[in-house]
Amino acid sequence: MTSFISGIRPQYLIGLIAFACPICFLAAIPWLKQQPDVTVYLFAGLAAAGTVIASLALAVLKDREMDEWNRSAARFANQWGWLSGGGLVAVLLAVPPIQSGIVFLTGQLANVADPDFKLVLFAFLIGFMTVIFTQMLCTVALSVGWRSWMSGADD
Repeated sequence: MTSFISGIRPQYLIGLIAFACPICFLAAIPWLKQQPDVTVYLFAGLAAAGTVIASLALAVLKDREMDEWNRSAARFANQWGWLSGGGLVAVLLAVPPIQSGIVFLTGQLANVADPDFKLVLFAFLIGFMTVIFTQMLCTVALSVGWRSWMSGADD
């Protein structure tokens, strides 16, 4: 077993972890429905943390292999991909069939026959806005931090 794992490139192993965390969480939903809320939130947090940490590690490994052309492509994709993706989600959330789908899926996953439409959508929208706002704050903080660090590098 050790020789099999040692033959795998680290990027593939980390990528597998990034995909396995949410897939395992989704596969465990039938079991999680029977567990206390604290267990559900713990598993959701672990799956999210595992995915984020694996994604960051993968980004660092891939960045080391990039030349200037690839870094420019990644910068363009990150800059415009996050913006267009967030905008697309915001537009889709205004479409009634998407709203109904969110409420239906939430009801199915929570095992609730008739979830409150407004409450589910409001919670979903608050969560989405929180993610976008947090990304903005982190972008500003990292930009200020990087500029400050680079300004003092020549001293």
